Parts: sequence; C-alpha cells; structure tokens
Amino acid sequence: MSESEALRRFRFQRPVKVVFRDIDGMRHANHAAYVTYFESARNEYWMLVTGITTVEDFDFVLAELTVRFQAAAKLGDELIVGIRTTELRRSSFLMEGVIVDSRTGKLMAEAHSAQVMYDYATDRSIPISDERRRQVEEFEGKKLTVEHKKIHESRL
Repeated sequence: MSESEALRRFRFQRPVKVVFRDIDGMRHANHAAYVTYFESARNEYWMLVTGITTVEDFDFVLAELTVRFQAAAKLGDELIVGIRTTELRRSSFLMEGVIVDSRTGKLMAEAHSAQVMYDYATDRSIPISDERRRQVEEFEGKKLTVEHKKIHESRL
C-alpha cells in the first residue's frame, strides 16, 4: 500500500521521527512509542478541530485503544501519522489512525480508539455538544453522527 493510499482518508496528518528514546532492546521502536505517536496526533487533531489550547480544556477521556502493528520502525525513520474521527455517538466518538513510513509508503501500524466526552468537575461522562458535533463534521467534511433509534416490534 502506498503512502497516498494509506493516508488519503486522513485530513489530519502529523510527521514523526523515530528518536533514540523510542527504541527498545530489539533495536526498533517499542510498541509504547507507536501508542504515543497516535496519542500526540489525536490530541493535536482535537486542538485543531475544536480550537482548545490548554490541557484543562480537553473534554474527553480515552476509553479503548486497539493497535495493530504491521512493521518495525527503526531509529531515524520518518513517519506520518494520520488521524480521523469516524463516528459520533451520544457521548462517545470513534477515531482511527495509521502510521506510514514517509519514505517507502509502508504501513507501519493502524489504530482504532473510543473516546468518551467527560466533565472533569463532576467526574462523569456527558453528551457530545452540538458545537463539538458541528466542529468535527465540518472538519471531516461529512456527517458522522449515528442516530440511535429504539426499535419497537409490532405483533401481528
């Protein structure tokens, strides 16, 4: 898969260079480094899309993260992380990401995550606001809100 194929779905992209602190005893980027690459990109995405500027303004928590490792990154590799929101629910939203080697276009890792909107003052989850829905959908250029409807079965 070429870089353009792996990244074309992602409006938000961030370059990352594998540095010495990312390397483990196996001489490649440790799995935790990939998670950090995704986390940094996800947070920068959210700041860009919503306009928040400080850590105190973050209004979500990470609820779930799955990473599929495809290839080992090595010291000095230049990578590109792509992140996007794929679905907006009542109080949670789903995101996906890829990490691609910028020189070869090789897919290095894929991630899927679930985030929950959160009010730190009350220590509780909260619904996604209309403003956040608008901001994300405008940035992504499409409707992402999933309508949850109660299904009523009628007896015949």
